[in-house]
Amino acid sequence: MIEAPGVVERIDGDTVWVRVTEQQGGCGRYHEPGGCGGAKIAHALGRPNDVFRVHATEPLCAGQSVTLLADDRAAMLAGLTSYGVPTLGAMSGAALGTLMADETGAIAGLMIGLVGAMLMVRTLAGKQGWRERLSVTVRAAETCSHHD
Repeated sequence: MIEAPGVVERIDGDTVWVRVTEQQGGCGRYHEPGGCGGAKIAHALGRPNDVFRVHATEPLCAGQSVTLLADDRAAMLAGLTSYGVPTLGAMSGAALGTLMADETGAIAGLMIGLVGAMLMVRTLAGKQGWRERLSVTVRAAETCSHHD
């Protein structure tokens, strides 16, 4: 189980917005010299979102410390889908394009395969069953000491 500490920012019915309080790197030495810096790529196009909208299954209050939980298999499946499907689409398109029209065909095939794969991933991400398999849950890390 992947866990990340957070704080409830706001509540609307059974939906809570949780801010992750500790960003973690992949190697355990992320911020140290010689560390992997693995999460730096997430900052390439701006600061990544650190507030998550989550369905609460227990009563929570704003300011309460919580833990966000995600299944390891769900994270692996999301990564394989997000990176693997476009990679396979691009490679397959390039290979097919090469067979049809050499270098120009390879470039066109790569682009068509990549766009098609990206559309497939977006369609898959929009399906309700898929989102439920990849859902993040929230668990109270402490009892609620005040009420909204």
